[in-house]
Amino acid sequence: MTVWNKATPTLVERLCASICSAIKSGQLPPGARLPSIRRQAAELGVSTFTVADAYDRLLTQGHIQSRPGSGFYVLARPAVPAPIGRSLSDLPIDEHWLLHKVYEHAERGIAAGGGWLPAQWYDAEALNRALRSMARDGMARLDYGDPRGLLPLRQLLAQRITEQGMSATAASFILTQGASQALEMVAATIARAGDTLLVDDPAYCNLLSSLTYRGFHLVGVPWTATGPDIGALKQLLTQHRPRAYFTNPRLHNPTGASYSPAVAHQVVALAEQNDFLLIEDDVSADLSPNRALTLAALGGAERVVYIGSFSKSMSPGLRVGYICAAESLCESLVRFKMLSGLTTPELNEQLALAILGQRDYRRQLERLRNRLAEAHYQTERHFDALGWEVFARPGAGVYLFARPQSVADSHPLAEAALKEDILLAPGRLFRPHCAASPWLRFNVAFSQSPRLWDFLARSGDMPCT
Repeated sequence: MTVWNKATPTLVERLCASICSAIKSGQLPPGARLPSIRRQAAELGVSTFTVADAYDRLLTQGHIQSRPGSGFYVLARPAVPAPIGRSLSDLPIDEHWLLHKVYEHAERGIAAGGGWLPAQWYDAEALNRALRSMARDGMARLDYGDPRGLLPLRQLLAQRITEQGMSATAASFILTQGASQALEMVAATIARAGDTLLVDDPAYCNLLSSLTYRGFHLVGVPWTATGPDIGALKQLLTQHRPRAYFTNPRLHNPTGASYSPAVAHQVVALAEQNDFLLIEDDVSADLSPNRALTLAALGGAERVVYIGSFSKSMSPGLRVGYICAAESLCESLVRFKMLSGLTTPELNEQLALAILGQRDYRRQLERLRNRLAEAHYQTERHFDALGWEVFARPGAGVYLFARPQSVADSHPLAEAALKEDILLAPGRLFRPHCAASPWLRFNVAFSQSPRLWDFLARSGDMPCT
């Protein structure tokens, strides 16, 4: 490797570039062991701190891995993070884009892969009552409102969170335009382009596209029916130094699975031991019939950033979400919120508060949960009859993940479905870097049409991919 003079500036960057060049040229082949920090420093005539910093950057960027007690090694497939400002046309096409393009004027379309509930499943009268109440009492405000969001709603959220075992005040909350904005705000605040972030594999497709576009290095954590694979997570933590892990522990999108209590405890413990943040996306919390222990309750606000939304329980068009975090982080989040879009619509926040205050809100939620439970039962019966494999059987929430036995990549099946006005969501949409997948995400609320099941039965005769 090249030796340079101590006086040369940016020694860390030069050492990183030198090692990357050696990897690219084959001088350092996959699996090659790098000199120890002390030896490298002595050979180059630089401090051990310089070498340690360079190795740390190469670890974060996915070029090398650390093996405790053995040293640093070149990864078999060094991962280069996507640059900030990546073209939007290069990103995975998510199901919302597909629906807009394919079904905007198709009345017969079946949104079996969509991410929302049918409009008629929500309580429209509750929304109308809230609107009438606001108009009658003159509650609607026309100014910008509080940068953190409507104070009475934040106070109510703090009360609800405390009942779930988390410690929070109104100052711990920032209201957002749904969970998607909340996830992006957190990512942009806690990390910068090139940083390594862990994500579920599979994960929420909009999150993957947003993080990829911002230039983060994404590393997928394989999922099981009880949450992330702990053994795989431990291995990934020895190879990377992630800034955070973005995860969806309850009624996971797209698999429908949830963390088991044992997995939740282990993930929080690993976050403590390896010093990374957990970003808990709990957008479907209101759809769960059981009060599960949250990561935020286990790890506290200094370790876990908690994100929620009313899109699934009230209306996707309401666009009211929230972040619960340590107050020190909230200050940075508010600055980013104001820079990127000023305040959130207070009128929507007032509507959400009014609906939450209605006496029959809990009964409406229970009716929605029961309807989803029945849809799960019927959808699972159809899959069993077809001989498809089902990833998890939650009996609640919006999603099921399923696969035909003989298909290696579900994307051609989704393309064939589009020709019959059926929207399926192939598994590759939910994988980091759009890797092939045999699985498909199904929305149980839109999976009750005989036409859908007739198509899937006929698709068994399609050639394997």
